[in-house]
Amino acid sequence: MSTPFYDVIIVGYGPVGAVLANRLGHDGLRVLVVEQMAGIYDKPRAINIDHEVMRALQSVGLADRVEPTTILHPGTDFIGLDGRLIKVFAPLSPPYPLHWAPNLMFVQPEFEPILRAGAERYPCVTVRLSTRALAVEQDEDGVRLALRPVDGGAEETVSGRYLVACDGAASPVRKQLGIAQDSLDFDEWWTVVDAWLQRPTPLPRRTTQFCWPSGPTTYVVGPGALRRWELKLMPGETPEDHADADRLCARLAPFVDPEAIELWRVATYRFHALVARHWRRGRIFLAGDAAHQMPPFLAQGLCSGIRDVANLGWKLSEVIAGALPAAILDSYEAERKPHIRHLVATTKEIGEIIGELDVEAARRRDARLGDALDAGTAVTVRQKLIPDLEAGLIARGPDGRPAPAAGSLFPQPVVREHAGGRALLDDLAPERFLILTAGETRRGAAAAAVMERLGAVHLHLGEAGVPPALGEIAEEGELLRDWLAQRSARAALVRPDKYVFGLASDSDGLESLCRDLLAAVFGAPAHQQEATP
Repeated sequence: MSTPFYDVIIVGYGPVGAVLANRLGHDGLRVLVVEQMAGIYDKPRAINIDHEVMRALQSVGLADRVEPTTILHPGTDFIGLDGRLIKVFAPLSPPYPLHWAPNLMFVQPEFEPILRAGAERYPCVTVRLSTRALAVEQDEDGVRLALRPVDGGAEETVSGRYLVACDGAASPVRKQLGIAQDSLDFDEWWTVVDAWLQRPTPLPRRTTQFCWPSGPTTYVVGPGALRRWELKLMPGETPEDHADADRLCARLAPFVDPEAIELWRVATYRFHALVARHWRRGRIFLAGDAAHQMPPFLAQGLCSGIRDVANLGWKLSEVIAGALPAAILDSYEAERKPHIRHLVATTKEIGEIIGELDVEAARRRDARLGDALDAGTAVTVRQKLIPDLEAGLIARGPDGRPAPAAGSLFPQPVVREHAGGRALLDDLAPERFLILTAGETRRGAAAAAVMERLGAVHLHLGEAGVPPALGEIAEEGELLRDWLAQRSARAALVRPDKYVFGLASDSDGLESLCRDLLAAVFGAPAHQQEATP
């Protein structure tokens, strides 16, 4: 009996694994998803997604299904001692840079079925629930994974070109590979409480961080009647204490009338700040919590996992299709790991602000942060804390550092084509490299080579206020035009995951940029390249 063979095996069918299954299925790859649970995890997990998640969902046709289940994030207030406002994250106003609202609140048990239904659209995606992944082996030709039904049925073996472990913080695959984790020295126990409002009761209108040494607590406004509290376990408390409903309600009493809510789901977690030392071993990759864990104080855990697979997914598809060399897969860890280390460190700092237990230290914190807020020098936009890419497939300046705007997110306006069609910009270059030009900038031989060899799409932004000519697009509003002008750019070369490879100010600069991309991908100047099989 032959061993079933797949292009990619995904271990773990949480949101990260499900988004990857959609991405690869959309690209026509043969995918096997292995998940040991029979259904969706029923404990409180993520409650916030961002515009990068929505952009990834847009690329597989799911954003419009998810958005109606969400609400806009109302912003976050940090309250210090004596009720002083010490820090704020304010929501952005439209027009949003990526079209989607930068932060959205959602209910994960409503979110995951949409992702799984999305994967069911693709006959090439096979999902095996209630199935445990056992030993994994690999060689230069592929990977082999032993499987066994959770109910104890017969063991079998499947094989594939690559395997992506999206199997959570405890990641059996990571442990089998012997990959250690680096700690960023954050280790706290918190209880997460999801509850339904049963009647009107006084509560903050915004998400609120009560930075009180007497009991650090997070309050979150969810969709509809959903509200969440996250309670730091105090010295002397144990997770078992919050398993008792009466004790839990007593802890909640300073923040809400316990009679006004119905407890829905409660779980106590040990929040860590951890990053795997290696994200790839041969043909096996780690993604999501298997690769990194962070406290929830910036709501970036799930978002980061979906960034992982948005980064890895297009590269796997192109390599398996033979359009890109396998060496491009090395850029996954090179790009994502520094980004995550920065973000985990930032999240840890926010957690330390919230969780301070020393009263005098809290007073000093309040003075420092409160004075910065009053002076207008504090960062009040959450997205400004999320770093750009600093390594991997991005253009570099003469000093070896990222070129201006390289590694940043390219904006996404609504545009109109010559025929009158209206679309989001990404939808005109779905999962493809994009060459965008404006003004007198035109593509040359190197740009044509990028289009031929990398399947890039070229779009020319017409003059403002003028109906687009044939082959042009017109922007609704000034989002993209302003973004280019602020960077003195007349052309952009954008990756399939919509990160900027680089910008150019004229046609010659665009040609140089395209030659740099070809050399970065294929490892040789354009005139020396041979046809890619």
